[in-house]
Amino acid sequence: MKPYTYLIKHKPTGLVYYGFRSANKVDPEQDLWNKYFTSSPKVKLLLEETGADSFDVEIRKTFDTQEQAVEWETKVLRRCKVLEDNRWINQNIAGYVIPTVESNKKISDYWKGKPKSEEQKLKIKHGNQGQKRPWAKDNLPKDVSGANNGMYGKQQSEETRRKIGEANRGKTPPNKGVAMTEEQKAKISASRRANPVKLSAETIAKRSEKIRGQKREKRYCPHCDRDIAIGWYNRHGDNCKQKNL
Repeated sequence: MKPYTYLIKHKPTGLVYYGFRSANKVDPEQDLWNKYFTSSPKVKLLLEETGADSFDVEIRKTFDTQEQAVEWETKVLRRCKVLEDNRWINQNIAGYVIPTVESNKKISDYWKGKPKSEEQKLKIKHGNQGQKRPWAKDNLPKDVSGANNGMYGKQQSEETRRKIGEANRGKTPPNKGVAMTEEQKAKISASRRANPVKLSAETIAKRSEKIRGQKREKRYCPHCDRDIAIGWYNRHGDNCKQKNL
């Protein structure tokens, strides 16, 4: 018979359980909650306490192979983040316990500063041999612009932006103090000419409102006997000097 996935809800507590079944010898409708009551110890305990009628049971999807059922169950449980939500009875995904952020930190703290033995290094080496690494540098697509970019059409959430900002705060940018090559300048110039920035009337109004009434710091220019805004002075000073030579 066909493997299937199912959803069980315990009505008194609101707890839910999602799983798959592939060893059924009868149709899913005749199997689930008639012959099969899940492999979860927690579900079985609730069955003993409140009975089978205290559950809502639903067959969600049928498959041709066990592999398809396992893959679908894994996809659903990962998407629902079952290990981070107390409503879920599931304690693992496809038989594997997925570490939480807290448990990952504990593991990291335990191994921090402890050198690996030659045996451990060898096990890691053999374990990684032959594995595909789609995001390794050599495996990345050459062109990641436009629709080829993983973030195309998406925006970072405010929380993600905050985390990135906190992670980078205090770090010196790798290009600080490094002059751009003429080729880089030409590419940037060509890109801006091809895609000029067009500000909306709303954006212009916001910027205008933000700086209205502000007094910009100025610096005296001896070449033209005027006070020039600091942000414009370097460019103005060179041009003005050349004009007055």
